[in-house]
This record gives sequence, structure tokens and C-alpha cells, in this order.
Amino acid sequence: MIRLFHAIAACAALLVSPLALAQDNPAQSAESRARTVNDAARLIEENFYDTDRGAEIAAGLRAALAAGDFDGAGDAASLADALTAHLRPQDNHFSVRYVGPPPEGPGDGDGGEDDGIDIGALARVNFGFQDVAILPGNVGYIDLHQFAPAQIAGDTALAALNFVENTDAVIFDMRSNSGGAPSMVQFLISHFLDPVDQRPINTFVSSEREYPSELMSLAWLPGEARPDVPLYVLTSSRTGSAGEAFPYHLQAMERATIVGETTYGAGNPGGFFPAGDGFAVFVSTGSARNPITGTNWEGTGVIPDVDVPAAEALDAALALAYEAILETAENADQRRSVEWALEAARARANPLPPLPENADTLTGTYGPREIFIENGALHYRRGEQGGRRLTPLGPDRFALEGLDDARLTFQRNASGDVVSLTLEQLGGPPSLSRRD
Repeated sequence: MIRLFHAIAACAALLVSPLALAQDNPAQSAESRARTVNDAARLIEENFYDTDRGAEIAAGLRAALAAGDFDGAGDAASLADALTAHLRPQDNHFSVRYVGPPPEGPGDGDGGEDDGIDIGALARVNFGFQDVAILPGNVGYIDLHQFAPAQIAGDTALAALNFVENTDAVIFDMRSNSGGAPSMVQFLISHFLDPVDQRPINTFVSSEREYPSELMSLAWLPGEARPDVPLYVLTSSRTGSAGEAFPYHLQAMERATIVGETTYGAGNPGGFFPAGDGFAVFVSTGSARNPITGTNWEGTGVIPDVDVPAAEALDAALALAYEAILETAENADQRRSVEWALEAARARANPLPPLPENADTLTGTYGPREIFIENGALHYRRGEQGGRRLTPLGPDRFALEGLDDARLTFQRNASGDVVSLTLEQLGGPPSLSRRD
């Protein structure tokens, strides 16, 4: 089973309880507990990326066994949980699962690059690409839940990049990303660097190598390079492993602005190893070393540039993107579109009451248009059309639900009485209607 698949498998280890993955939950005797703990200790000694630390962690595991720390684990799920709880403080990728006895028949294959990867399962989740969209103000948005290997998912990744290639800023959403393959991290980051200026993205140290292995930016790209487009990455406390590598390396290169929460803090990739009696233990066989910072995000997480709750991260990033676009936008129609999008993002971040205090002064008919109150909010209707809810943006100014390209503004006379309303739409002249 290849390391890249191991990294993908680790995503579930961060978020799913061993009990949920177990085929059954057999009782554990003192002898079976001892076998499992000693097997786990041996695997850590043999495979942990730092040989000295691996020996210390294994010794601590054996000491805990001798002290009776696992005596209360009477079944497989409880033992897996107890071992994970003991190991996790040493490395956030440590995880123990009960997976059941190995299937009868041939072994795991020949160790080739596709060995152990369920391509069909990855395809059914679109290789992690959950959503790709063009948001108001011409901002590209890519919601990525995992990093599938680039040799398998490259076409899907390229399709996502091509879809947003004409946008004026790009946002990657990593708030639900729990990890995956370094090759996809490399592939995506490379498209936002200058291919002529090839540079190291990341290095890995391992007990198996006397020297670090290096992950370089790609000198040839199948799609357009966008080294100057404003770039933003959304994070949450659940963002893990390769999902953290992506924002960490971009942040270190000062290539992207990170918006959201501090991430999970798992920076040492590895894989699951069978520990006997149906158990498997995830051991970090390598450790990321960013060439700029000299370290990684293990235990600390990626600290965002703009610290906001994950639920608010998209609007916060959009506001930053719109402000950046406006710094260089010269076309009047473009500026107006972005200004409206910025206005809406700020209103979502700091919403006004759906029914303003002066709502009664706004209701009535304005030529063919009508303003009325329904379900605790103002609504707009023209003729026989169905009504649209109005979202307050400021004093006497509203957005129309479902229409990003329209705004409604009320005008008052010197006495403060509402005398007209104006409907503005992008790309067209304003329409004024006087109050009846």
C-alpha cells in the first residue's frame, strides 16, 4: 500500500472513532492486550521518522502496559481508543484502529503506485472537489475536501482550475479538508507560482533516508499559471494533514492570505501498519520541513492571517478579495459589481434586522411596484409577479433575494417622507418609480 494512500486513510483517523470502522468488537484478554501493545511499540520503533523519539515513545507505551494503564480496555474498540489517547499527544497523526482479521486470499499486491487505492471510491466523491463556483464580483471558489493523488485526480483538478481561470481572485475552501496526497498539494500550489521561478515547496525527513526528499514546484503546467492573482485559503479547526500543508506553504511563501481558524496540527505523514490480532496503528514515517520556516505545523496548526470563526471565513475572505480587486479595477462596470458584492459580504458579516424600524414608512405602491411586509420582513413585488424578500444593506437600501445584480434604494424629501424608489441593475440604467 503506497504512502499517498496512507495519507488519505489518515484523514478518517482524525475524525472517525475506531468503533465506527470495526468489523466487530471482540473481547480482549490480558494476553491479547499485551500482544497488541507490544506490536504497536515495535512498529513505532521500526518506522517512526525520528528513530530516537520512536524508541522513547515505544518505551513509554510498554511502561504504560506494565503500569496497567490499558487493563480497563475489555474490548477491541476500547483498546484502540485507549492506545490512540496515549499516543496522540506525541504526534497528532497517531491512531490505532481495530479493522478485523485480514481477508483470506492473496496479499496486498505488488506494492505498485496504484496498490490499495480505491479509484472508484475517490471518483464517487469527485476526487475531493466538492464545489467549484464563480461568486459575485468574479471571485473563483474551490471547495476541496481531500487531496487525491495528482496522477489519478489531475484531470479533475485541472478542470476546476480552468473553470476559475478568468476570475479576479481565487478562494480555496479547506475548512472540511482532512488531508491526502502531497502530489496534489504540489500540483495546485504550482499553478499559483511562476513556473519559470521553480522553487521548493516542502521537504520531508524520514528515518528511511539519510537526506530530506524535496517537493519542488512544477516547471511545466498543464494549465495556466496565475502567480499574481489574489489568493485566499479558508481553514477550520478540523482542517488536517495535507489540508494544512496547502495553506502553510502558501503562507510561508507569502502567496496567500489564510482566513479562518487555527488548524488541527498534524504535520507528519505516514501510514497504517498491521499490529496483529486485527489492529492497525498509524505511524508517522516522515515529517514535513518547510524550506522557509524550517519547521511545520505539527502540534501548533496553521495560524491564520485573519482569525475568524470558520462559519464567517468565506465572507471575511470575500471582503478582502473585493478590496484587493478594487485597488486595480479601472472599468466602471467592474467596480460597481465588486462594490455591490463587497456591500453584500459586509451585510452578511454584520446583518441588520430583517424588518427596519422605519419599515412602515417604506410600504406602499410606487407605480407598478409594491413594497409590503410579510413574515417579518419587507418584500418587493412588480405587477403580478411573486414577491421577493428584501435584505437591508443600510439606511433605505436593500438587496433583492436571489438577485445579486440588483439593488433597491428609497428616496426621501427634505421632510423625511419617502417619495420614490429606484431599482438599479448591473449593466442597465436605473428605474425610478414615484410613490403613489
